[in-house]
Amino acid sequence: MEIVEKQYLSVESLLSYRTRSTYNKLGKLIDHISSSLKSLEMEQTGNIIFSLKENTYGTDEVILDLEFFVPVSKEFKSNEFYVYKPQIKLYNAVRARHSGTYDTLINSRKKFQTYLSQKCYQPITDFYYYVNNSNLVDIYVGINGNIV
Repeated sequence: MEIVEKQYLSVESLLSYRTRSTYNKLGKLIDHISSSLKSLEMEQTGNIIFSLKENTYGTDEVILDLEFFVPVSKEFKSNEFYVYKPQIKLYNAVRARHSGTYDTLINSRKKFQTYLSQKCYQPITDFYYYVNNSNLVDIYVGINGNIV
């Protein structure tokens, strides 16, 4: 797994969508989001980014609380399903490159967290997953630039 420090991530004009799913269904959900934009009369202008939180909820499979950020071609009025966000910016971020399926994404994140801990880096943002394609996802996290 490739890890690169001092990264910058900036994306503008985003459709934000929150839902729940599982690691196994993540790929199909991402494809569905991309293909559904036409019915919203919007065009995707960049790669999808998402954040996640794991929950067990007493189930056999981990349930993910997900927020997707989709770069879109125009600003829109937020509603109960989709929220317009003007931008995402991460400064002083560390990026790890995950190569593999979505259901092995958790393994890359654990390795990434171990790396951050060994370097004594303090994450100050959520982990953001930048989807390059179905087998290549960059994981970004903003870290505290202060050393005390």
